Amino acid sequence: MRIFSLLAVFLCFVAISCEDSDADLPSFDDRVSEAIKNLTGELTAPANGWRLDYQPTPNTGFYYILMDFNEDGQVTIKSDLAESNGDFFEQTIPYRIDNALSLELILESYGFFHYLFEQNQSTFGAEFEFIFNGKSGDNLIFDSKSDISNRTRLVFMPAEPNAESLLSREVSENLNAFDEIAPQIFGGEPIIQQIILEEDGISIFWAMDVFSRTIQVDLAGVGTTVNEIINNTDNVAIGQTTSYILLDDKVVLTDPFTFTLRGSQFTVNELSLTDFTMDGPSLCDLNAINTPVYKGEITNVSPVTVFRSQYDSKGMDFKPMTENPYSVNVIFVFDQDARSLAQQGSIADKFPDASGFVFNYGFDSEDQPAFAAGLIITDEQNNSKTYLREFEMTETIANTVQVTFTDDFYYSETPEAEAEQNLREITDEIFGNGKMYIYDLETDNNTVFRLFNPCNRYELFLVQ
Repeated sequence: MRIFSLLAVFLCFVAISCEDSDADLPSFDDRVSEAIKNLTGELTAPANGWRLDYQPTPNTGFYYILMDFNEDGQVTIKSDLAESNGDFFEQTIPYRIDNALSLELILESYGFFHYLFEQNQSTFGAEFEFIFNGKSGDNLIFDSKSDISNRTRLVFMPAEPNAESLLSREVSENLNAFDEIAPQIFGGEPIIQQIILEEDGISIFWAMDVFSRTIQVDLAGVGTTVNEIINNTDNVAIGQTTSYILLDDKVVLTDPFTFTLRGSQFTVNELSLTDFTMDGPSLCDLNAINTPVYKGEITNVSPVTVFRSQYDSKGMDFKPMTENPYSVNVIFVFDQDARSLAQQGSIADKFPDASGFVFNYGFDSEDQPAFAAGLIITDEQNNSKTYLREFEMTETIANTVQVTFTDDFYYSETPEAEAEQNLREITDEIFGNGKMYIYDLETDNNTVFRLFNPCNRYELFLVQ
């Protein structure tokens, strides 16, 4: 009996102790409130705010970002993103700390991060809600909430007093100017630049995507013009892709590249950009619209001049085809406003039954011209006929082809009375002065080339 009494006393003591212990613990709501208060304190603590080298995905480069939080729920975000006329250079927007399954930092109003998030139909990979993942030294670690897997990690580093001076806003704006005369359909083409090493007479060609902050390095060669470079064998294919960040008016490469020419080795780590003008040569022989030029220096290599170029070595794969013409569905012929000529343009108006666009480039045929461009017309019974306009024999030089039309036409059937004049007007409209730049459009299955006219900014696609 005594044993049971002692047990009862013990259990009662334990129960009372537990009640006292629970009474000492803060409530769930209090703990959440304290955690939010602590993270807010961490965010607002640095005197100069935070620096981020923000990489939205492993396939993009980096944005240099400064963020300064205050205790009133406002954050000032500074960046070098030049889109929207510099609206994202500096913005103050509300933020909040929330606690769902974990502590979260949420940027509530539209700003820099939201703009990146919505690019490419919201598939670009950016984010504006972040999960707090603790501290590492003085740094705060956040992970993207919107990434399902391989979450983007953001490292908030206390900013130095001179952090704002490292923003490269003017360089960012000027680099965007290189993109003004460029293809635009299906995301367009990266900006191709020719970088001339002034002390060595060597050129580097690379394609810069100023939005994703990546560079595809094509080749380096001896010479300062495209013709000089392609007409000698003293060049080297590089074929390297690297990301970059703009920092202190420099393009700083994540993965430097090295090449050897004339017995000397050159390593490109960063490109300093200093003097910008609009004095570069026109990309169109018919007008005098100048292009951007940047003066600068590749650190520890040479002073450089950076020109806008259209040269792409992969476009040189556009070769004559003797067995078949190049062709494409007619909707893939576009004007300068990215409108299909077959849907709301001259082809729709003059040949509403057109189904295909044809480009004979060395085609070996008993009846069709070897060099010609035109349309395939298909009626309601699915019967097809071909209308072509001949152009002078030509060849691919670098990644350009010159299309000079004659007044000779080919018809697989007797055409309508106005067909010849209509085809003349359409081909003149598309090809303009006749010089087309060629790019290899990367696809999974077919070999597809983009032809771009820099004079009128028309473009079309051809399937091999």
